[in-house]
Parts: sequence; C-alpha cells; structure tokens
Amino acid sequence: MAILVLFWSQSKPKKGLWFGVTLPEEALGDERLAALRKEFRKAYVWYGLGMLVSLVPLLALSDYFSLAYIYFFIWLAGVLYTSTVPFKRIHHKATVLKRDNGWFARGKRYVSVEKEIAFMSGLKPWSPYWFIVPALMCVPLLIFSLQHGHPLLRLTGAAALLMTGVTLLISLSFTHGKPRAYSRNAAPNLAIQQAARRYWSMFWLTLAIFEVMNATIAYNVLSEGTMIGLGMWLGGIAMVSLVPLFGIFYVHHLIKDLEYRYGDTDGKGYESDDDQHWRHGLYYHNPEDSSVWVMKRIGGGMTFNLATRAGKVMHYIVYAIIAVIVIPLTVILVRADSVPPELLVDDEGVVTIENSEYPYSFEVADIRELSLEDTVPTGFRTNGMATSTYARGNFKLTELDESAKLYVFKKSPPFIVMKLDELYIVYNDEDPEKTRALYEELAGRTGLAGK
Repeated sequence: MAILVLFWSQSKPKKGLWFGVTLPEEALGDERLAALRKEFRKAYVWYGLGMLVSLVPLLALSDYFSLAYIYFFIWLAGVLYTSTVPFKRIHHKATVLKRDNGWFARGKRYVSVEKEIAFMSGLKPWSPYWFIVPALMCVPLLIFSLQHGHPLLRLTGAAALLMTGVTLLISLSFTHGKPRAYSRNAAPNLAIQQAARRYWSMFWLTLAIFEVMNATIAYNVLSEGTMIGLGMWLGGIAMVSLVPLFGIFYVHHLIKDLEYRYGDTDGKGYESDDDQHWRHGLYYHNPEDSSVWVMKRIGGGMTFNLATRAGKVMHYIVYAIIAVIVIPLTVILVRADSVPPELLVDDEGVVTIENSEYPYSFEVADIRELSLEDTVPTGFRTNGMATSTYARGNFKLTELDESAKLYVFKKSPPFIVMKLDELYIVYNDEDPEKTRALYEELAGRTGLAGK
C-alpha cells in the first residue's frame, strides 16, 4: 500500500516535478500531460489489483510456513521490482514530450551518447559453441544415470542433455532471429539490437548451466533414497521455475532501460538539464558530483549517487545484508517444515530431542510428572518458532506459570507433557499412534502414569 501511495502521489505536479521530470510552469497545463496522468493512474489501479490477486496463493500455503514465507518474500521482491515499471513508462513519455517541446525549466545542455552507442553497436552475442560447457557437464550425469535401476532416474542425464539442446535453440532464435525495431533512428536501433543479443545469449547459456546443476543435485538426492519433505520438494520446484522467470524479466527490463535511454536519440546526443542525472527519475547517477548521498526526487529521505564508488558499494551492501538475513532464515524454516524434531531414549535412560534448532537432552530419572494431554497448554513464545501447525522452542506457559520447551504439532493430539524440576517438556509426533507408543515407553521407564 505504501508503494502505491508513493507512486500515486506522482500523478500530480509538485514543485515543478511531474512523473520524475522537471517541467516549467507554463507546461503543466498541457493536455498531453493530463492524458499521461490519466494513463498513469489507470496503470497503478490495475497494478494494485494484480498485487492483491497475487497474494491469494498464500491462503493455500497456510499449513506450510516455510513455503508461505518464501512465497511472500518472492512476492515482496517482485512488488518492489515491478512497482516502478508503470512509473518508468510514463516518465519516459513525459521526457520525450519535454525534449520535443523544449520544456527546460533550467539551463539545458547537450548530452553526448555517441561513444556509448558505438560501444553497444560493437557488441556480439556469445558464441553458441559455449553451450559445449553445459553439454559436457551432462556427460557424467548421463553415464551414472544410465546405470541406475529406476526407469525415471535413468532418464535424468538424457533429459538434462535434451534441455541443454532446447536452451541452445531458444538462444539461437533470440540472437539470430529477425531484428526488432527499438527506435526510429538507425544508430540507436542497431546499438540496442546488438546489446539485446549479447544479454540474451548470456542469459540462455547461464540458464542451461543452472538447469544441468539442478538435474545433477536432484539425481544425487533421489538416487540415494533420501526422503524429501513436501516443503523441500515444493521449494525446489519453485526455485527451478522462478529463477528462469525472474531472469527473463530482468533481461527484458535491462533492454527496456536501453530503449528508454537511447531509443529517442539520433545516436549522437540529446538536449537535457539536471534530469539526465536521474535515470527514470528514480536513480541518481552523476559522475560530476562527489556527494555519496543526495535527497530523493521521489519519496522522502536520501539515496545514493551510483556514479561514485562509495555509492555503488553501499547500494550493493544493502542487498548483501538482506541476503545474509533472508537466506539462512529460509534454510531454517524449510528445515523446520521438512525435518520434524525427534525424541529418542537410549539404553542408559538419556532422552534426547534431535533435528531441531532447539535441541535438548535430559535423564529419564529427571521426569517428575508425566501425562498425555489432548490439548497443548497455552502460553507465549520467548525464543522459538510458532506457526499455525507447529510450535518449537522456548515458551512461557500461562496455565502452568512455568517455562517450557515445546516440540509439538498443534493439530495432531495427543501431547506428552513432562515436568522436570524447573521446566516442562511438551512433545508429540505427527502420527498420534507413535506419540502414544512413546508415552507408554516413558511411563514404563519412569513408573509414572498420567491420564
């Protein structure tokens, strides 16, 4: 909602700034800008509706917290990335109007793009012979998979090799197909075409290598007979499916950025004012300014000058910090959904709770009270994980006024409640019969009997 409010506020001119473009007072009443405002608002209404509809799958993932978390994070990243698309499109149209009509609020200058256009015109797509790399990566997988007894796993290597061939054909269609018109002018059109061919060739080769690596990992896991939980399985499918989609989206908008910046030029330069330092009206890039921080044009606060080394470093540090936080948390959540805690009692009477971020062990002799309950004692989390389906970690139980460690599936009663000297342990298996069997074992060893 905050994103929609932020961009919706740009549908009205403010201090000579409209759609991220500086305009003189006499231009603000132009009917063409009014038409852009109508188009802008309509685009964000549809964007808001699409954003809400894309949240619906979260309802189906309510029982799988790790998947819901992964989906929400992907959704949030997608929203943050795509929210600027309508703004960029209208910003570009407003910029073209400004140039065509000479609406320069401040002193204008000539911006040369001839060297950049010449550089892009010289770009070549990566050679299709580079696809030998993923093809060679398929060879060991092909050899090992053909020796496997399972008919589906036997096809893994051939499928990976076939996928490499398909990716090669798609790459050739993108890099050697009919040229696309990005501009009415020949020089920028050729430059954007060549850059697009280079970017797509890099993407499809990278994707081919990615798919072979995925196939190899999947084969090694499945051939060893490793049991994969639903969370891990669906997470893997999401990874294999979403990475190519995000890659395609990224390359497409990388090319679109070139089209916006150079498509309406003659290949040599264009007239501009301070707007040239604000790419799409959002990102500040001014090599002549040594400032690392500048005031934002859109929204409040500060932003980086991406033309400075410090600005670039700090910009990427933000993404690195997010990755350092999100990736380990994702691994923990997927593990929690896929590998439930397990309570084991050894021959010496030591009780150990394994496969948990909150492992614990104690002696059978330490159990003072033992009971089998149909409900989980109520309380609040102090240091643990709690979802709609499970609770694990450290809790404070309201009913018992005691600290406790919970390792429970909330929707799978009964629950084994063990009271130690100053701590309660509450545990159950997702299978009620296993819980009852474990309770009988503990009752037999302790001589305690609850209900």
